[in-house]
Amino acid sequence: MPGTADIFKIVNAAVLPFWILLIFFPKKTWRNPAVYIFCVVMSILYVVYVVTGLGDFNPEAFNSLAGVKALFTQDEAVLGGWIHYLTFDLLMGNWIVNQGIKYKINHLLIVPCLFFCFMFGPFGYLLFSLLKLYQVKNLT
Repeated sequence: MPGTADIFKIVNAAVLPFWILLIFFPKKTWRNPAVYIFCVVMSILYVVYVVTGLGDFNPEAFNSLAGVKALFTQDEAVLGGWIHYLTFDLLMGNWIVNQGIKYKINHLLIVPCLFFCFMFGPFGYLLFSLLKLYQVKNLT
């Protein structure tokens, strides 16, 4: 069975084609199901690594930064956290593309939002939110 370092490399590589789908094939009808199926697989991996990596789980640990740091001292827990980031950033990127289509925002303006969502999650969401606000405001 591959170790956590190997799984880390695999999930990092596996997510890239789905970002390419968002950038180059935004209007394909198979894009949404493909992204969602991939995210379900990533969610299963997440559960496996979080369950095996948290050890003596204590819900009180979420009440302090030190407690959260202590939760992520095992490689499995850190990998689970990384899979969490990859999955939710991709889901947010997919949502951005869907919203861009819904509000008829030029896809070339969406692409930088996707880049920043991939690299810096919430910043990409913020950038898109400002773009969407500007677009919707100018349509009314």
